[in-house]
Amino acid sequence: MTKKRFISTTLSVVIGLSALGVAPDAIHPIKVSAATTNAQNNQQAVAAKADQLIQTGKSLIGKATYSNTEYKSTYPYKFSCATFLMYIFEQNGVDLATYNEDYMMKQGTAVARNQLQKGDLLFFDSRGGNVPNHVAMYIGDNKIIQMADPTQKIVITDLDSKPYYKDSYITARRVLPTIMSSNPATTGDKIVEKAYSLKDKVTMGSVNNESSLRFTATGFIDYVYKTNNIKLGTTNIKDLMNKGTTVSKANLKKGDLVFFNSTKGSKTPSTVAIYAGDHRIIIPNSDGVLTRVLLVDYYEQHYITAKRVVTGSASPSVAVPPTTSSTPADKIVSLASNLMGKATFGYGYDEKSLSFTSAGFTYYVFNKQGVNLKSKIASQQALVGNAVQKSNLQKGDLIFFTNGGSKITESAIYIGANQYIRLKTNGSVVKESLNSTWANKNYKTARRVL
Repeated sequence: MTKKRFISTTLSVVIGLSALGVAPDAIHPIKVSAATTNAQNNQQAVAAKADQLIQTGKSLIGKATYSNTEYKSTYPYKFSCATFLMYIFEQNGVDLATYNEDYMMKQGTAVARNQLQKGDLLFFDSRGGNVPNHVAMYIGDNKIIQMADPTQKIVITDLDSKPYYKDSYITARRVLPTIMSSNPATTGDKIVEKAYSLKDKVTMGSVNNESSLRFTATGFIDYVYKTNNIKLGTTNIKDLMNKGTTVSKANLKKGDLVFFNSTKGSKTPSTVAIYAGDHRIIIPNSDGVLTRVLLVDYYEQHYITAKRVVTGSASPSVAVPPTTSSTPADKIVSLASNLMGKATFGYGYDEKSLSFTSAGFTYYVFNKQGVNLKSKIASQQALVGNAVQKSNLQKGDLIFFTNGGSKITESAIYIGANQYIRLKTNGSVVKESLNSTWANKNYKTARRVL
């Protein structure tokens, strides 16, 4: 269960069996489209998808071996805990786009342990912290399926079978339905579906030929959008970056075009990708059509801008499930959640680059909803509003922590279900449990400002 970092940095997270000459039904008879009905509108579809994932996982029991240095999607299958799940999701038309547990834990939405559903991802840290070094999938009846270790390999385990599953538990994330398409599919969904469907069919090169599905990177982009009745009118990457309207990184939607440079700080684009929702991007380049997550350091450091070329209704904001409620607390939690993977830790306060301290982050989120916390210092924010007991917390309350001492040093936002969201000093916005070792040790007080 050690932390995985793989030999190949160009690993494509979506390698189709057919492209390798292996019949897909050799391990699993079901191969479905990425544009599956979204359970935000159809819970039955998500339940069916979860059952497919479980079936694929079970079909690999006894066939796969453990490896945290090599990924092999065909026999002899070699997986780590994360690549095992990445593989079974991809084989069922839904793409996690990463083999890194840290990034997996930032997808979807947080779910309480007593509300787990089939297909939820569970994260563990055997070191007693909040950085995952193991991930498994819930299959119902208090059981998970996992690539456990070199000895056990792929196993089904009861969560009450060992103290490890309680002591090392961090959180659970519901990635179904957030990485599935809506019902009915939006234009953004259809663009993403088309790009995924071409992944193993196109040949990347120096010319564009639609009849033979041979494209340059920008030619591929132009073709995908054209098949969805959006005429970009150019295959020049600089001209593409002038199309549509500029959209902030915090407000990306499916179908947006995202541009990257090859030299940090440069405004000259070298790569264009299609935003696929929930931090995921589809990148055409000389290695083929790949999927990645924007959370990767390279894409964070080389990001230039994003353009919205889809007009009208596109798709829900990244990683924020639809809600019928519009209370101030809901809006604050929604905005904070939408900043996961986008806001970064810094010792200043910069709204343009979304760089904040933990208290700067809470100040920014509340200020955007018209609530003035009066200070960007955690200890000063702890004087605003009214004190509230830990047992009476409500969504939108501010909670405060020390960091091993007696003084308040960090602030966070309570989001319900015994969870809170904060900007950690290691540079990322995370959702965590108040039952975690760190939270129990460092919790100081809470204030109601709404």
